[in-house]
Amino acid sequence: MKLLKILLGRPLLILLSLLVQANILLLVFLYFNAYFLAFQIVSTILGLLLFLHMLNKYECPEFKLPWLLMILVLPYFGMMLYLLLAMPYGDARQKRYFKARFDQRKASLPPEWDEKSVKNALGDHAGISRYLTHFCQTHPHTENKVDYFSCGEDFHRDLLAELEKAERFIFMEYFIIEPGIMWESIHAILRRKIAAGVEVRMLYDDVGNLGKTGARFYKQLQKEGIQCYKFNPIRPVLSGIHNNRDHRKITVIDGRVAYTGGINIGDEYINQKQTLGHWKDTAIKLCGSAVNDFTCLFLELFDLCSHHVTDPAHYLCPEPEHFPTEGAVQPFGDGPRPYNTEPIAENAFIQMISTARQYVYITTPYLVTDHNLTTALRNAAARGVDVRIVTPHIPDKRLIFWVTRSHYKPLLESGVRIYEYTPGFIHAKTLLCDGKVAFVGTVNMDYRSLVHHFECGALLYDTPCIEDINADLKQTLARSHEITAENFRMNGLASLACSFLAVFFPLL
Repeated sequence: MKLLKILLGRPLLILLSLLVQANILLLVFLYFNAYFLAFQIVSTILGLLLFLHMLNKYECPEFKLPWLLMILVLPYFGMMLYLLLAMPYGDARQKRYFKARFDQRKASLPPEWDEKSVKNALGDHAGISRYLTHFCQTHPHTENKVDYFSCGEDFHRDLLAELEKAERFIFMEYFIIEPGIMWESIHAILRRKIAAGVEVRMLYDDVGNLGKTGARFYKQLQKEGIQCYKFNPIRPVLSGIHNNRDHRKITVIDGRVAYTGGINIGDEYINQKQTLGHWKDTAIKLCGSAVNDFTCLFLELFDLCSHHVTDPAHYLCPEPEHFPTEGAVQPFGDGPRPYNTEPIAENAFIQMISTARQYVYITTPYLVTDHNLTTALRNAAARGVDVRIVTPHIPDKRLIFWVTRSHYKPLLESGVRIYEYTPGFIHAKTLLCDGKVAFVGTVNMDYRSLVHHFECGALLYDTPCIEDINADLKQTLARSHEITAENFRMNGLASLACSFLAVFFPLL
């Protein structure tokens, strides 16, 4: 029965359909290859034009390399794959939609946050803030309260308490929603709140939920009164659009509270199920004017999937509560091309690392960095900054674990200190510089997050909770095993696989 379920399951059927389409492309390639001379001339001309197009694109050089290699080795087949999978066509409706949302955010920016006031509030980090304001149309918020959760268990308890207080609306957007103790505790509250007249909207990623919930899970929730949709449903058609996933984790309650971080809805995130040892994750809770930015981020993708047109003003808090705290918080979202013209999260990380003077602490489940980010880390270490990165010791994906470890050597050689979290799997996405500026959000340090996914997070500038982040990171480092040039080893098979796959890392 289990075998039959696998054979008739949606993932296998989708895979078979994609393989059929790939074989059709291969047969077309072989057919035209029979007319060798004409085929060679046409494919050479087309390949040259495509080569020039790719060469002049404003894009990460590492992302161009695998496609150039495929076009060089298999000109026609490589070109067909590139046009199908890598050209950032986007949907014309979606392009117009994201442009309208960008203009809407720009028009709503408060005029008082001019360059002088930003400089006074943020000091050396004003440049990062101005960058995010320019490309994300968000601004730093003062007098906000930010609470930091160093584990999923604390986040879960606090989330349930706040959900119980909901009176107007609940918005939830997650990469994964997996049935279990965590989901059932949330689901029970959502059903009660719907009965009490609270509006509940939910969004989850279709790929993130493959094998976890049925294909019609969102339909079941809709019958209960939850306005639920799945992001970018997988269809058995060869297209690069399937590579763009919604990796955000957001909850907004009544416009007064917002959560984000690495924690999905699943029992491993609260250590009710331990298949990889202790699951280490983090999240933050915001209260104040910054919540409005997460409301807008949620509605951005929800309206795209539901084909609704929501007036954000109906859900924004016009008079948010003020908290007499120092520092500022700046939420932001990121997304793939062609909807975003910049690698926003990566550039923000590079600026944070480049302005660090004392130390940089990073936690990430995957470390697959491009040349620019690797150079920023190496340069910081070379100028005397104490750069430390924590990755998992127990892998969730063996291949990506090998790829992560293959990036250790150049970092170790430049003085970057690398640790592996020995109690289990670390899923936290955290970056702290000099105890002054920090990032907590959904962004992994790999190509999937930095290039292909919709992501979100918040930069924290000298907020009181940074002391909690600092203490947690130091405790995490103490529980981790340091990797050095002397004790670092990769087995021969892993090294060979990574050497062969290195050129394809940007596509992973």
